[in-house]
Parts: sequence; structure tokens; C-alpha cells
Amino acid sequence: MYVNGTGSKLIVEYLNKNHYLSPYGYRKIGIAQDENKTGYDWNATTICDMLKNEVYIGNTVQNKVSVVSYKVKKLRKVEKEKHIKVENTHEAIIDKDIFEKAQIIHKERVKKVIKQYDYLLRGLIYCKHCRMANANCVKSKSS
Repeated sequence: MYVNGTGSKLIVEYLNKNHYLSPYGYRKIGIAQDENKTGYDWNATTICDMLKNEVYIGNTVQNKVSVVSYKVKKLRKVEKEKHIKVENTHEAIIDKDIFEKAQIIHKERVKKVIKQYDYLLRGLIYCKHCRMANANCVKSKSS
């Protein structure tokens, strides 16, 4: 869908409307149940993470994060050059050509936004309807 021009927000709407379990919902529930149950709460971040995940083309990537100290449970991201990548470790779900096209499209769509201000509550307040951190939620404006 993404390679054919559908944006991540429209993909989220499609998945939620057709009651596909999100990865979190699948871990929580295990199997698809009736539509009144939770677990169908896809979001654009999950879609974008899946679009960049090389596991779907049969690769295994390790050493993405490291522990600061065994005493402190903080994690930090490791530079992409230091990742350990092994290709063709399992059967691919997505064709590599389609995956590469999605990477090119994603790079074109992503805009580098420079933060003018660093707000005190940034990342702490979310919409209760869509769980988004921005003020563009239609439901929260109508409430």
C-alpha cells in the first residue's frame, strides 16, 4: 500500500477499520477476537517502524541499542555503521525490491523539522482518542 502511494495515516485507518490486530494487540490478546476488544489500535509510528525493519526482507540486525551500564537500565542507540547485519537468515515476507522502493519513498516524504522551541511538556501529553502527541487530532478538536 505504501509503495502504491498510500500514506501511513491512511494505512492505519484501513488496518483499524478492518480489525487487523496491531503487533501490541497480538502480543496482548494472541488471536483476533470480536471488534469490541482492544488491540486494533495501529498508529503511524508503528507503520513507519515496520517499513524500515529489515526483518521483513529476511535480514537480522543486531546491536541497535546498548546498555549504558549494567547498574543503570538506560539504553542508547548505536550508530548504524556499528550494527551487526546478517542477510538471508530467514525467509523474506516482502520482496527486496519493494522494500527498497519503500525506503526511497520514505526518505522523500520525511521532512527534517528543526525545533524552534523545546517545550517543557513535549512528549508527555497525548490525545486520549488517537494517542498522538500533536494538536491535529480531529476528535480532540470536536470534544
